[in-house]
Amino acid sequence: MTRTGCRSPVSRLPKHRKHTNSVKFDTPPTEMKRCLVKLKKMVPTIERNKKVNQLELLQHVIDYIQDLEKTLQYPEDILTSVNVSKCSSPKEK
Repeated sequence: MTRTGCRSPVSRLPKHRKHTNSVKFDTPPTEMKRCLVKLKKMVPTIERNKKVNQLELLQHVIDYIQDLEKTLQYPEDILTSVNVSKCSSPKEK
């Protein structure tokens, strides 16, 4: 009898290694999909109605996080890139 499908993550561990603190790797597909949908909504660089595969979604997330990190590291660069002279306060109108 031949086994089909994937081996469990625990079965790929070396035989000498104990897996007392093993993590459950099997996430239900509905939970995974729910998390991916939530993640997609959190990234503003992805259009709402655009279909993206999981790899594209992860790349957008990585890019977005890197942009946020840059903003936190160098906030003055962001402020100077905005043309303040074009901004007007409501009192000036």
